[in-house]
Amino acid sequence: MISGIISEIAKKMSEVETSNSTFSVRKNDFWGYKRADDNIFVFASTLFILQQNSRYLNKEQKVIFEKIESQILAEFAKYQNKDGRLTYNFYKTKPSRHFPNGRFMRRLDHFRLPDDIDDTALIYLTSNYTKEQTIWLKNHLSEFTDQYRGSKNGEIYSTWFGKNMPKEQDVCALLNLMYLLFKHQIALDQTDNNTLKFISNAVNEITKNSFQIARHYGHPALIIYHYARFMADFSYQELDNRKAELIDIAKKLLAKEKSALFRMLLETALLKFGEKRNKIDINLDPEKQFYSFIGAPFAPFENPATRLIAKNQWSQIFWKSEIHELALRLEYICLIRKN
Repeated sequence: MISGIISEIAKKMSEVETSNSTFSVRKNDFWGYKRADDNIFVFASTLFILQQNSRYLNKEQKVIFEKIESQILAEFAKYQNKDGRLTYNFYKTKPSRHFPNGRFMRRLDHFRLPDDIDDTALIYLTSNYTKEQTIWLKNHLSEFTDQYRGSKNGEIYSTWFGKNMPKEQDVCALLNLMYLLFKHQIALDQTDNNTLKFISNAVNEITKNSFQIARHYGHPALIIYHYARFMADFSYQELDNRKAELIDIAKKLLAKEKSALFRMLLETALLKFGEKRNKIDINLDPEKQFYSFIGAPFAPFENPATRLIAKNQWSQIFWKSEIHELALRLEYICLIRKN
């Protein structure tokens, strides 16, 4: 099955390359809205998952993986900061291609996104940026912090590298950022510890306020998965102390989750937490209920009414990608075989 999945990813990469189409779509089924979408998150997240699991591939599978890897790495420069800084944007930057194939948002600068910590962290992780470059990024991040009441002096990292963008924190994006800092064994300062405290405290909100703590992921299964991905590879005492609680939340979510792919993500998280699990069947057909990422166009506004609207799914945009979903399936198969 691993050979079938890695070959299918390669096939889809080739099909898109020859047809000049895209690897993902953004949609809202309530409005019948669906657009082909060209973004870096799909590339970077897919590659991160494949790289993490490449050690489980045999020689023939690794040849296919390496071709996919080189194709994706070649795309990153198109999304680099427009002024040449080593930060990255969700959309192409030279020129800006925000909300491609749209009829409205692509025409307005209001919807042009600043660079963000999530895509930047994933690209650093997959592109072998050095420790020195990562320290530069960390210093640059200090210009975009926000106040947080639960920490000693209140400074934690914000999602956006934007002076005029409202400050926000997404726990999944922050976990990806922490993964990068821990990978390079960079000494933690007060802002890092404050951010990790925020991540630890956010466990309390996973099932009650998933959108509030992770506006760009917004689903408990995606949030649990990101905790497990970080905690499987790195130790931080305050988070380690919440591992049993996270496992319990994941198991309770499994009891009621209907989406096959979200269930698979929860199973993957439990495997990463070291739990023994029985193998589940995974359907390789695209699943409508699953999404990798969400956008809430109303959320940045300060008006309480628009903030309330932003929490409703009819006002949100959902991103899906077949290559990303295939990578997640490959990861589950690798881990369950190891289990």
